[in-house]
Amino acid sequence: MKKYLFAVIAVLCVALAVAVNQVKKANDKWKTAEGNVKAYASLLDEEKAQGRALQLSVEQLEYFNDSILKKLDATREELGVKDKRLKALQYVASGFSKSDTVTVFQVDTLFKEPTLALDTLIGDEWYILELGLKYPNTIAAKTSFKSEKHVVVYTDKETVNPPKKFFLFRWFQKKHIVTLVEVVEKNPYVTSESQRYIEIVK
Repeated sequence: MKKYLFAVIAVLCVALAVAVNQVKKANDKWKTAEGNVKAYASLLDEEKAQGRALQLSVEQLEYFNDSILKKLDATREELGVKDKRLKALQYVASGFSKSDTVTVFQVDTLFKEPTLALDTLIGDEWYILELGLKYPNTIAAKTSFKSEKHVVVYTDKETVNPPKKFFLFRWFQKKHIVTLVEVVEKNPYVTSESQRYIEIVK
């Protein structure tokens, strides 16, 4: 009889442990979902705009029909970063514009046609030049640029010491995991001068 009692107690303990583990996992998923709801809400509320992080699995990243997430996932695939190595993705969009007006006083007229008032646009999806010419002597130009950066953070294994030339020796070299950051600027007219990523070790 005691054997059956111990068996029942053991089964109940195992069942309780499994139930507690399931509740903890469900609670973690609920907290993640709540954080994502707040992150999306902050994106929609321009008055309280904050940089909040979305917490998504790779499966969710591929599933969601968000245009920015699709762009980031495409960049990750272009870089060949595998799912298990991916740590974070970041999207940074910015733009700037500058206006200039030139009025020439050295000559009576720069343009001969009194009815001249030309406004034209030159550019593509990354830059726009608004050019205006006006009789008798005015040239106006406004240039706008758009920058779009995709940041992919992932891990990789590297040898602690410089890798040996012969591949068999490299197999037995001590390795450690390093964090790598790729910043991809999508605007072909923008060059990245320098970048730095600092990981805080606790």
